[in-house]
Amino acid sequence: MPKVLVFTAYDQEYAIDIEAVREIRNWVRATPIPSSPSFMEGIINIRGTVIPLIDFCKKIKSLKDEIEKKAMIIIEKGEKTVSFSVHNVSDIIDYDEGVRKNLPDVSNSDISNFVDGILSIDNRVIFILNVSGLIEECFH
Repeated sequence: MPKVLVFTAYDQEYAIDIEAVREIRNWVRATPIPSSPSFMEGIINIRGTVIPLIDFCKKIKSLKDEIEKKAMIIIEKGEKTVSFSVHNVSDIIDYDEGVRKNLPDVSNSDISNFVDGILSIDNRVIFILNVSGLIEECFH
């Protein structure tokens, strides 16, 4: 049974494969990198390792007002390690593949590059993130 970490950005829930999550930390201010994309908050130093910090809300191109960031999710995929600032980490859930749905084709956005599908559990709709696609989107 797949297991995912669920977090919020604004009032929407997102899920990421728990196996890609290296660590969850309280949010800290990053050191800005000159001439970096607007979604790049900068870099952080975690136990001697310098890691890029991405503002998840800005990465998904949300036009809503800035929210308070309370957490960072540090993920690893292959040789890449990156941290995403999010509003809140809510829980870890196991789900049956039967509750996983395909992402409807409703927009021209690039969201399908890093969203694999949707979990529909009770009254919740949770976007499932593709870790490789999300990291790839951040570095191109």
